[in-house]
Amino acid sequence: MQFLRYFIFIISIAVSLQAEAYPKIFSSLGSPLYKASQQLKNFSDNKRLEKVIKRYQKDANKSLSYGLHINKSVEKKSKLVYLKELRHLQKEYDYLIHLLHLEIQKSIQKDDYSSFLALTSYELPTLLAPRALREQAIGFYKKHKDEGKSKLLETFLKEKKLLVSSSQEFFNQTKSSQLSSHAVQKSSRKDVYATTKKHRNSVDIFFTNTNLYDVTLEVKAKYKNIKAESDKGRVFVLKAKSTTKYARLYFTASGASYTFSYRWIIGSKDAQADRSYIYRLPYVVGESHMVSQGFNGKSTHKGHSQYAVDFKMNVGTKVYAARSGIVVKTKDDSDKRGFSEAFAKYGNYVTILHNDGTFGTYYHLKKGGVLVSVGEKVERGSALGYSGNTGYTSGPHLHFAVFKALESLKTKSIPVKFISAKGIVTNPKKGTYYKAK
Repeated sequence: MQFLRYFIFIISIAVSLQAEAYPKIFSSLGSPLYKASQQLKNFSDNKRLEKVIKRYQKDANKSLSYGLHINKSVEKKSKLVYLKELRHLQKEYDYLIHLLHLEIQKSIQKDDYSSFLALTSYELPTLLAPRALREQAIGFYKKHKDEGKSKLLETFLKEKKLLVSSSQEFFNQTKSSQLSSHAVQKSSRKDVYATTKKHRNSVDIFFTNTNLYDVTLEVKAKYKNIKAESDKGRVFVLKAKSTTKYARLYFTASGASYTFSYRWIIGSKDAQADRSYIYRLPYVVGESHMVSQGFNGKSTHKGHSQYAVDFKMNVGTKVYAARSGIVVKTKDDSDKRGFSEAFAKYGNYVTILHNDGTFGTYYHLKKGGVLVSVGEKVERGSALGYSGNTGYTSGPHLHFAVFKALESLKTKSIPVKFISAKGIVTNPKKGTYYKAK
């Protein structure tokens, strides 16, 4: 027992010393800069950066010492002096990162993988922050990673996979097809398809959408000896349950031919989300559930799912519509689950089209747990199904998100507001319980 008390005492001292490692005053600005000073030791072998790094480390140590000295001071003048030093240190750091960016680009241009690896194997804030440089570095790394691994680049690759898989969970996928004058038109038709109506010296091209929802359609055409007339753009909205004439093609010489490659995604790019709408929490009134992941969650709420909310709940908890609309998609035939992108397609769900053209998705439902049918109109507060633990998941919960289509043929989630027993919730916080009203 005495040894245990002594051990706890030593641990408490260690924690206390760690807490005092950086000044508490202006900690959000200073602490990352001091931490970077330690991390920069990994780059000090670079002759072009050696002097700049040493100067930064010297200034960082000086600033840290001064910050610790005035940490508990109430003198305004001392605080302002320290803030000025931190701002100067930030400029030094930004310049150093700029030099590192140049060095990384040089190593890629010269196909010098050993130098590239030395520059990108260590974590440093904003080292690969510019998107263009990060994509360039990832591409270069993929070509050469058999020659040596970078922990930092491996992390980026995993994050990229996560973004793709989390995006694919909720219909951020396009479907595609083709229509050609050289191919025999098949009788089988997809939910969106192209048809023709031939005339003596011309042909009309039509697109049909059989879905209950609008789709955003992109068309790429190739012509030979044809003059085309169309009032549609390359990307346009094809309304639900409709057929529209896309173009009339005139044959200008013998050997005329055409090919249309087209792809589409759920929803209208022109939909204007009603940001003033206040959603109901998707469970029974009076019941409370904890948010296990909110907006911009570190686990999977990135990319398309940026504004999704995860509510922790036991399998079999009844799920209710947060907003009225039409049921347009459902799935409840799966009992597979796992925490990797390979399981994303196995999640059960209900998707509802709202009157502003956005969609609400209720995901991870149990097998056989859907209570509504495609085409059914549901009111706010209607029972939709039962929560589960299917698809890309690490445990039982309900994933709720509202999304819309973009012109780029992707979808994005939209920040939503909920009404709770304690008022309006604009940013659901991880670890907080919210009671449905």
